[in-house]
Amino acid sequence: MKMNRPLPPHLTVYKPQLTSTFPVSHRISGAFLATMVLFSIFSFKIGDLSPTFYHFYQYLFLLTFYLNWVIISLVNFTLLALCYHMSNGVRHLLWDSGLFLELSKAYTSGIIMLFCAAFSALLNIIRQHWSNGQIPYRIRQRKRKCSGITISTGRNGQIPH
Repeated sequence: MKMNRPLPPHLTVYKPQLTSTFPVSHRISGAFLATMVLFSIFSFKIGDLSPTFYHFYQYLFLLTFYLNWVIISLVNFTLLALCYHMSNGVRHLLWDSGLFLELSKAYTSGIIMLFCAAFSALLNIIRQHWSNGQIPYRIRQRKRKCSGITISTGRNGQIPH
């Protein structure tokens, strides 16, 4: 049964503004990040369901082999949500300290926050693509000779156990 009711007048008159969309998107990004944390905990705990870990490896194989593009896009979207949520959180901390409370400065800080979030997300996505999925900052190992035997040591010169 379809009802042809008119829209309420406040929905047709109201124009979305920058200052009204940021709090809503901040809450949405926080809920998404909490969901991703729960999903990652579930993904790590799925291996505990079987004593042989066969199902866990099968699950990881299916995710990485068939759905690689889904994982990469989900990681990039999570990274974008994290950068936005953190930048907006810094903006809220500045508001708590009494800065940027005027309307013109609130718009300016919102635009700066958007650029900072987009720039940091873009840098992280480029770094992720450049590192080819590997951790780019490996501990450089140097070799040290002790009585004719070459020993590989870590960054601080200690022998790893």
